[in-house]
Amino acid sequence: MTTYALSDLKYIRPSTLRTWFRGGSSPHGSGKFAIIDVRDDDYVGGHIKGSCNYPATNFISLLPSLRKSLYEKKVDDVVFHCMLSQARGPSSALKFLRSLNTIDDPELQEFFKNVHVYVLKGGFQRWAREYGEDSSVTEDFAADLWNY
Repeated sequence: MTTYALSDLKYIRPSTLRTWFRGGSSPHGSGKFAIIDVRDDDYVGGHIKGSCNYPATNFISLLPSLRKSLYEKKVDDVVFHCMLSQARGPSSALKFLRSLNTIDDPELQEFFKNVHVYVLKGGFQRWAREYGEDSSVTEDFAADLWNY
């Protein structure tokens, strides 16, 4: 059984994530990636295109659903973020990694052994500053909330 720890967590720059959108894939496996937005009440004013909101306040209870979704979609790379990616994003990514240690199913163990986990550097705040008005990578952007 593989054991997952903090050392398995990596940071990714918004510009790198943007290239995944531009190229249509991430660098591993089949290139499928998922973006997990763990913002709570601050999930307003836009989000990264195709991201899924798993609020940090009840993230632990949502872990089985998240793992199932990633497995069904055969995702190779997962990017977590919150508003600044200083607390909730990294914490949720680490909780996700630690939850992989509890998987008993050998098929799921094998699948998640090849999944790469990242935290978006600077969080959505930095993403919004750099790509908020780019509708090819950001959805429902409310410029009046971000242009200050």
